[in-house]
Amino acid sequence: MDRNKISILENIGKIITESARPHRTLEKIVELVADKFNIDVCSVYLLDTDKRSLVLQATVGLRKESTGKIRMSVHEGLTGFVLEEMRPVFIVNPAAHPRYKFFEKSGEEIYSTYLGVPLVHLRNPLGVLVVQTVQEDAISKSDMNLFATIASQISATVAYSGLLEDLKKERQDRRDLEERLLEEVEIHAEKTAKKGKKGLIRGMPVSPGFAEGHAHYLGESIGFDQIEYEETEDVSSEISRLEAAFTRSQEEIIALTKHVKDMSGEDEAILDAQVMALQDRSFKKKIIAHIKEGSCAEYALKKAILKYVEFFSNMEDPYLKERGSDIEDIGKRVLRKLLGYEGRETRQFTRETVVIASDISPIDLIGLRQDNLKGIVLSRGGKTSHAVILAKSFEIPMVIGVRDMLDTVKENDFLIVDGTSGIVFSKPPQVIIDEYTRLKAEKVNKFQQLDVLRDLEAKTKDGYEIKLGANIGLLSDLELVKKYGGDHIGLYRTEFPFLVRKEFPSENEQFLLYKKVVEGAEGRSVTIRTLDVGGDKFLSYLDYPKEQNPYLGWRSIRVSLELDDIFRTQIRAILKASAFGHIKILFPMITSAGEVRRIVSLLDEEKSSLEERGIPFDTTINIGIMVEVPGTVKILDRLLHYVDFVSIGTNDLIQYTLAVDRNNQKVAELYDPLHPAVISTILDVVSICKKNNKEVSICGEAASNPRCAYLFTAFETDKLSMNPASIPVIKDLIRKVRLTDTKKALNSVLLMEDSRDITSYLDKILPSAQ
Repeated sequence: MDRNKISILENIGKIITESARPHRTLEKIVELVADKFNIDVCSVYLLDTDKRSLVLQATVGLRKESTGKIRMSVHEGLTGFVLEEMRPVFIVNPAAHPRYKFFEKSGEEIYSTYLGVPLVHLRNPLGVLVVQTVQEDAISKSDMNLFATIASQISATVAYSGLLEDLKKERQDRRDLEERLLEEVEIHAEKTAKKGKKGLIRGMPVSPGFAEGHAHYLGESIGFDQIEYEETEDVSSEISRLEAAFTRSQEEIIALTKHVKDMSGEDEAILDAQVMALQDRSFKKKIIAHIKEGSCAEYALKKAILKYVEFFSNMEDPYLKERGSDIEDIGKRVLRKLLGYEGRETRQFTRETVVIASDISPIDLIGLRQDNLKGIVLSRGGKTSHAVILAKSFEIPMVIGVRDMLDTVKENDFLIVDGTSGIVFSKPPQVIIDEYTRLKAEKVNKFQQLDVLRDLEAKTKDGYEIKLGANIGLLSDLELVKKYGGDHIGLYRTEFPFLVRKEFPSENEQFLLYKKVVEGAEGRSVTIRTLDVGGDKFLSYLDYPKEQNPYLGWRSIRVSLELDDIFRTQIRAILKASAFGHIKILFPMITSAGEVRRIVSLLDEEKSSLEERGIPFDTTINIGIMVEVPGTVKILDRLLHYVDFVSIGTNDLIQYTLAVDRNNQKVAELYDPLHPAVISTILDVVSICKKNNKEVSICGEAASNPRCAYLFTAFETDKLSMNPASIPVIKDLIRKVRLTDTKKALNSVLLMEDSRDITSYLDKILPSAQ
């Protein structure tokens, strides 16, 4: 059997995180497994509460009415035998086995194979996963490890369901399992919400891995847009919290006034006005009135502040209109105190920390990077933003789109962040901590399994090789390239060193940096992309025009061509570094032949200048363009006369093709690399490059998506470039497929109407990661 284990584990994880009913979760999982592997029966038997009986809890293939009715002793039948042995058991012709037990009306008499895998959590038996097929050769012993991996995820689901059960007092009237578990989840959620706590919070996973640490809010990111309605039954406690927050806010302002000696009279007046507002009884009284109506202190503060802001914004007098922002600033100060944030912003963490923010910029993330930064949780953010790309590069788990963090997590709370499933646990019980300790150990084991591929080629079974490169942004990323076996540096983002400085780096500073990168690559080729700022990457020392949509404005190559001196400085630095290793130059966001001609002319001038001064460089250095705009595809054959290679920037190409802002949560689900238009557009680019004998690389998040990578293999692209950690997974995939099979699949995909059909089809044919 040859199926994609990576894909099915992702799908199982999604089912687990989206379902509130454990029993229905099991049903969905067995349906998925049966469909994914084209098997006839997939069933889950769980131990009853007495630990002496196994009960059929979910099935595909056996009669549905058997669910809950088929019950056996742990010492009878093949399923009991699996639990006794505590190991996978594979049997051909199970009816002939001495432990076989026939259950009337189950419908299982027609099956020729039996594979049972024990469900075990923390060494405790929970039940058995059973797979059965009609054809004898449909499954074999070689599939046992695959189903054992699936069983481990089912075990975690069952165990967690049991955890939820323990959180509620035992009810005397035992109900049906599904109804009882659902009720317990709802009661637990209600109880914890009233205490300002919540067992788990869901968001969108964007950077995989598991992290644990203490919550730390980035103070400047805390705003009322993150506060959701929350009721309270303890009015006096909420009023006390509000009073304390007001007091601490006043103390903070007074201390600030005393400590800052060079404060102007105008600045002092502003702070004095804030203190007066905090001492205004009517102001506080309005907030307390909302608390007495049942709102928590944070939400009551939000209602009162926004009402003031609205009032002042309707004023015609400009001075009075601006007072609305002053009131909002006061409100945010009080809000931070309610949340436990005391205004002592730090960039150096003394313990394992999970940063919480509304959003985070690439430069902020670079500034925060350190050993104790273990995870990041954002209430906004986009799944392909440059901050997310950096988090993946830094191997920092990240979850975005978490809307209720401020209501449920306080400063210093202990958190577990699951960047693979999108779950954040606040103050988790020990059983959850133990479970994630196990998952981290499994991740290490998985890496060790894939590590054997590090020095092997990414070559299909029928001999087609694709070079796999790494996208990096910092010098330290080179260690990840070596760790994960990248063939080359497919993209070095030069803007990140620009972002962390207060002024443009000099030519020598850039030269020394690029020289270190190419030397650190140890013989690997390095594709250096020129400055790509704008969009969501802004230089603090560059005066940007105010734009309605920065992604469609002054950004990327448009900035470089306008800032001629800065552009020439960077090109000279790259050329000088090319004397020390294999460098290619890549120019981003090209949209016209005129841009390319200007670039080539400028490059030739700088080459001549270096030659005249006797400065060595690679005179045959290759140059390339990034295809990120659909319009560029239409004129690509005319642009190829000027360049040596093409890199397809999938992140921007997808958002421009589908008219989707990749950082906008409202339309995030429309950002889809498997949209038929995206697939066809990328295929067109590869085909044009092939026709003109130009090297082509596919770069970005899509390259690390196994489904996309399977199709890109069918395109016969020369290279894929991705975050370093994804290289082993994609290499494993490519080594398991035949180019001829991928091309057949591509022909089918090109006839499909939407991404759901494409995703479903690919999930059925993708190979196992085993």
